[in-house]
Formats: sequence, structure tokens, C-alpha cells
Amino acid sequence: MKTIFLCLMTFMCSITFAQTETDTITTKSGLKYYFTHRGEGTAIDSGKVAIQHYTVWLSNGEKLDSSRDKNEPLASEHPTTGLIKGMNEAISLMKIGDRGIFIMPYQLAYGEKGRGSIPPKETLTFDIELLEMRDSSLQKELMAVLFEDPKAEDTKPNLKAALELFSTLQANNFKDLYLSEGDLNSIGYRLLKKFPNEALSIFKLNVELYPNAGNPHDSLAEAYMTLGDNDNAIKHYEKALELDPENENARNMLRDLKKH
Repeated sequence: MKTIFLCLMTFMCSITFAQTETDTITTKSGLKYYFTHRGEGTAIDSGKVAIQHYTVWLSNGEKLDSSRDKNEPLASEHPTTGLIKGMNEAISLMKIGDRGIFIMPYQLAYGEKGRGSIPPKETLTFDIELLEMRDSSLQKELMAVLFEDPKAEDTKPNLKAALELFSTLQANNFKDLYLSEGDLNSIGYRLLKKFPNEALSIFKLNVELYPNAGNPHDSLAEAYMTLGDNDNAIKHYEKALELDPENENARNMLRDLKKH
């Protein structure tokens, strides 16, 4: 009888613990979340770089994006204007090793207008796992010299200083910096619309660092195309497709470019 009672108590405790882990919490901002795994690390300090995996879905269940599918974590300074409000808040609630589900209403995501394939007033659901914390990343270091004020990106970027810093950091094997192909790719796309020549230079660095990855070639091709250099655009879209035969964007762009 005692054995049965102890087993029953153990079972009830495990249920209570499980329920606690999956209870949804709503913050003052409207963010809803619960943890699916709790880690044993520390919280991310302000100004440090958070390394995270994420998957994000639209409200209809369609997967929008995933760093896990790309096998490339996202690195971002915490907090940062480069992420939506909900992501910054989610990271502030986590410790290294934590994984959770975060439901972000439109005011914490892409607002009333949406963006790209994200509809207006769209609620997004994120599965975020906080992997580690670093003092800095290549992206953070380069952004600091490209723009005196990262929020004022309408001013012409200091490309010369960024290229000089890149050479210095590369000579030191990027010691103590988090480095991924997404670092330079992200900077390039922040520049592409208003400063396509500067974006081209950044994308070239990414191809130099990751010559056997398809995405850097795809991005470089887009910069060439933006600048009207279709020959080089075709060259790098072909390379992107060679390295990643499932790259439908490169396939479609090649088809369009070769029509002209």
C-alpha cells in the first residue's frame, strides 16, 4: 500500500511539474509564452550577442522561416533594433539553454501593414532556443564602424573603415568573435536598397569567407543585378544553384535574366 501511495505521489508531482512548464504566460506587452525546456545557463547581458535557433510560423500554420532548416543560428546584439520587439522581449525572458514557444501579436511583430509575405496585423509564433552568449560578433563590429549611429542608416556608410577592420579581424582569425555567413549577409541586405555598391562589397567578402555555400553567391548575384550587371548576376546565380540545387530563387532569377 505504501509503495502504491509513493508511486501515485510521484506521478502527481510529475503532472504538476509538466503543467507548470507548459502554462502560458502573458506579459504586459501582449507577448504569450511558455518554456518547452529549461536550461542551466545565465541570462543575456545587455550589449552582448545572443546566439539562438528559431522557427517562425504564420497564424495559419505555414512555416515562414527557420534557422534550424538552414543549420545556421541567428546572432544578434541584445537588445537590437535589427529584430522585432517580440524577439527582443523573448530573449530578455530566457537563459542560455532555454527553449520556448513565443506568440507575438502584430504590434510586437510587423505591425498593421505587415512585410513581404507577412500579412497585415499578423500574429507570429516563434520556437526559440537560446544557445549561447558572446561578447561580440563580426556583424556587430562591422556595423559599429559602418555607421556612427546604427539607427541612422540613411547616412552614407563608411565602407573603407569597415573593409580595413575586416582585414584586421581576418588577420587575427576573427578571435573571440561569433562568425557565420548570415553576419555579412544581413549587413549587405541592410545596405542594398540605398547603398548597392557598398552592399556589393560586403557580399563579396561573404563569398570570400564561404565560397562553397550557395546563399552568399545568391546574395552577391542580387547585388550585381540591382546594379545592372546581369552577366555577373547570372554567373553567381548559376554558382548558387550548383552549390544548392534546391535554390528555387536562383533558378527563377536565372530564367528571368536569360530572357533578356
